[in-house]
Amino acid sequence: MNESNNYWNQLYESRNNQKPVYDLWLDKYAAILSTSNSIPIIDLGCGSGNNTLYLQERNYKVISCDFSKEALKKLDFFIDKPDTRLFDMKEGLPFEDQSAKIVIADLSLHYFRWLETVAIVAEIQRVLMKDGFLLLRVNSVKDTNYGAGQGTLVEENYYCKQGRFKRFFNKAQLDDLFQNWEFHYSSEYEMARYENTKVLWELALKKHL
Repeated sequence: MNESNNYWNQLYESRNNQKPVYDLWLDKYAAILSTSNSIPIIDLGCGSGNNTLYLQERNYKVISCDFSKEALKKLDFFIDKPDTRLFDMKEGLPFEDQSAKIVIADLSLHYFRWLETVAIVAEIQRVLMKDGFLLLRVNSVKDTNYGAGQGTLVEENYYCKQGRFKRFFNKAQLDDLFQNWEFHYSSEYEMARYENTKVLWELALKKHL
C-alpha cells in the first residue's frame, strides 16, 4: 500500500498546476446527471480532476475522492473550495447507505485483485440510492499500449509490472462483475486523450436492487 501510495503522490506532485484537459465522454449522460442536481456526485478515484472539472463547470456539486493526497491538492488550483475525500477504496467507501444518485469511476477500478474489485463494486452499490447510476471506464484487454498482457500474470488479466498492478477487462468479466446491475450502456473503444491510443470499456449501470 505504501509503495503504491508513494508512486501516485510522486506522480501528481511532479505535474504542473494547470487545469486538466478532459474528454466529453459524460456528455451522453446529461439526462442521468441531471437527476443529481441537488445531491453531490461522487467522483471516485478523481486523479487530476478531469471529471470533477467537467461537472463543476456544469454546476454540479462533486465529492472528489482519491488515494493520493497530492492528486487532491491539485484541485485547489482550478476548483473553488473543492469537497475532497482521501481514502483507499479497498478499505470501503466513507459514505452513508443510499446517499448518492451517481458515482463516477473513470479509469480507477482496474488496479485491484478480483475479490477486492468485487468488494468495491458492492460498496458502490451500497452507497447508491435505488435506481442510482454508476458511470465508469476501465482498461480493455486490448489496451496493449498501456500494459495489457505485459508483466507477471497475477490473476486472469491482472498483471504486475515494475511493482505496479493493473487489471484489463474483457466482456465476460464485466458481465460477471456487474451481474446484479442493469446495463444501460456498454462500449469498447479507443480513446485518443493520451500520447498513445488507449483502449477501454465504458459502462453506464443502474442499481435496481
